[in-house]
Amino acid sequence: MHAMAFAAILTQSQLVLAKGMSRVVFFRLLVTLATFFPCAIIPPQVVLAKDAGFRVGVRFLDPTSAEVRWESVHAGPSSVACGLTRKLGKIVESSEKGTSHRVVLKGLEMGQTYYYRLGTTQDGKLLLSPFFEFDMRMNYAPPLISNSKASNKSEGAGVVTEELLDALVKQLNHEGGFAVVSDEQAGKWAEVLAARTAMTVIASCRDQSEMQRFRQQWYASGMYGVRLTAQESSDIPEDFANLVICSPPQIAKSKRHLAKSGSLVCIGKPVDESGDEWIELGADVWCQNLNEVSELAEWGHQYGSPANQSFVGESLGGADEAGELEVRWLGRPGADFGIDRNPRMPAPLAVGGRLFHQGMNRMVALDAFNGSILWSLEIPDLRRVNIPRDCGNWCADRDRVYAATHNCLWIIDAATGEMLNTLRLPEPFNANHEWGFVAVTDDMVIGSAVKGESIYEDFWQKAAWYDGKDDSATAKICADSIIAYDKKYGDVLWKYDMDAGVQATITIVKDAIYFVEVNDPELRTLKTGKLTNKQIWNDASVVCLDRKTGKQRWRKPVASQAADQVVAFGLADDDQFVLQSSSGNQFHFASYASGDGEPLWSRDVNWPENHHGAHMQHAVLMGGKLFVQPHILDASTGKTIQTGTLGKRRGCATPIGTGEAILYRGGTGPLSLWSIEQGKRTEFTRLRPSCWLSTIPAQGMLFSPEAGGGCSCGGWMECSIGFGPRRPVSGPVEKSESVDQQGAEK
Repeated sequence: MHAMAFAAILTQSQLVLAKGMSRVVFFRLLVTLATFFPCAIIPPQVVLAKDAGFRVGVRFLDPTSAEVRWESVHAGPSSVACGLTRKLGKIVESSEKGTSHRVVLKGLEMGQTYYYRLGTTQDGKLLLSPFFEFDMRMNYAPPLISNSKASNKSEGAGVVTEELLDALVKQLNHEGGFAVVSDEQAGKWAEVLAARTAMTVIASCRDQSEMQRFRQQWYASGMYGVRLTAQESSDIPEDFANLVICSPPQIAKSKRHLAKSGSLVCIGKPVDESGDEWIELGADVWCQNLNEVSELAEWGHQYGSPANQSFVGESLGGADEAGELEVRWLGRPGADFGIDRNPRMPAPLAVGGRLFHQGMNRMVALDAFNGSILWSLEIPDLRRVNIPRDCGNWCADRDRVYAATHNCLWIIDAATGEMLNTLRLPEPFNANHEWGFVAVTDDMVIGSAVKGESIYEDFWQKAAWYDGKDDSATAKICADSIIAYDKKYGDVLWKYDMDAGVQATITIVKDAIYFVEVNDPELRTLKTGKLTNKQIWNDASVVCLDRKTGKQRWRKPVASQAADQVVAFGLADDDQFVLQSSSGNQFHFASYASGDGEPLWSRDVNWPENHHGAHMQHAVLMGGKLFVQPHILDASTGKTIQTGTLGKRRGCATPIGTGEAILYRGGTGPLSLWSIEQGKRTEFTRLRPSCWLSTIPAQGMLFSPEAGGGCSCGGWMECSIGFGPRRPVSGPVEKSESVDQQGAEK
């Protein structure tokens, strides 16, 4: 068919398959036409609306390949076309015929940006997605080591079989990270372990000569470097490795390297003193899992937990000064991974020995204890900003990450990044609504339905700083329904429909769900769920639902709010739900009893400033107290305990509780700790958080994945950092007597 004639087909009001032409051939011709006539591929009749019904994500598998996983509205065969330009060029057909598809793209070039789009047929029409893209510079998959290079035969004893390696891998928390192998086992295990997993394998050597022997051997075979290295044992850190392999006499010495999520493998029967919880993996090969992550504090939701307390019980070993924490790891991702600091992105998550961080339509998983990147995903529809007027778009438990995109929720394997399946919004919300709120409990996934095109996405220029006090920055995203799903099977358990519900106030404690509901039937007819203060607060109530059934427990009216209200948050503990709002140069708090909703107390306190986020802080509920700069309130009565606290703040970011201290931006602008006991501030030099919440205490660590890039107010480090309590060297760290910087002499 002549190209111009084919172009004429594309410009018809309906794109139909040419008679007798297969879908694959037709799609290939479409791409071929785009190569020579790029304008012909994008007429309005061909490209569907912004939301073409495809839910897609890209997972990097290795440095040159990626898996494309997508869900389509219509069942049937589907394909992906990709290339280095919008001319595309390469087509890969899915072998699936339903609505779920996945293909692997191979031979990709490192450091390049690829464009791709999806195609399927429905009723004889070719349906095309918009153009998407993924960035190979964000592909952090480690280089491969060929099985043909890896060998343990030169040591002449006990070849490590594939069956044994498979049994070992099943015991690991994840396949990435670091492994430490003692020198007498390194010859047999190091190479095959590096080839079988994504770990960096370190041979722990007794002395320099042993270390040089391994380095020279692996350098000669082309394996030495990122994936395989050798160090003297005294130079290998403590509490960081995902796997340690050693012989029985070295258990005590080698175990110090093991992280709280790690596994210890002993070659030979362990001695009785080393513990009795051992699993035999193979002939005289034993494994012991540390399994301490279940005991660690978890930050699995936007403000820690669905209770929104901005505190999860993590006290960082009692640290209340910056100098009492030390860098455990630093590195990627850097500033190029994310959006600039200003549009107030979702918070990171830290659960199950892993740290999850969002960037520019992408997410990454890192090992919590050593910072190694485990996996990364590019998801075109993931972006959400202006979180103070909305809610987080993801959450996590120890096994899964739940990420909202348009009208569905991706369920992602936390260990591998594999996109397992999706939960869809039920009728009547599945076509014209988006997934808003998301939380996970032991047995449920709780979500909400928001009218389409309501959620904030703009992230560029000053308007996307969302620091103002007018409707363009402060309009609240409101839901039409709250929906509960069975966590295991994905069935809808119940749904609570309403005129509108303010998403930033949705709070869950045990079997109670609290939120502000707007009572105005006319809101249901609107095309948007982005509501101004005038639309919300004339007739609003605090509602409590039973989490198990979705039935209303109680409803209490909310006092009328000012038209210049900046934010509205919900936070709760076992005894009360607290509604926090902000207007008229004051923070307003109103407490409702958890059992029957009766008002307990209310209190207004002054803002410290009316700009750079000072007027929109999310309070910290910790230890029976409410912290909102510069005040500390008694959480049971609302009375002021102290004012003028936290010292001088500078720049955006909302406060976070660390048990003994409050984390915030203070002094000259860096991330700072304000000691509750000492009443003074210390700071982390040149470390800048995002304009909302990007530094979190959990898992025995303090995590600050890079989210401050693009700031013009200082020379900030633009890398991700994990801190842990400082290990004593020659005794306990002394308290400083004045404000100082991390690492400064005390």
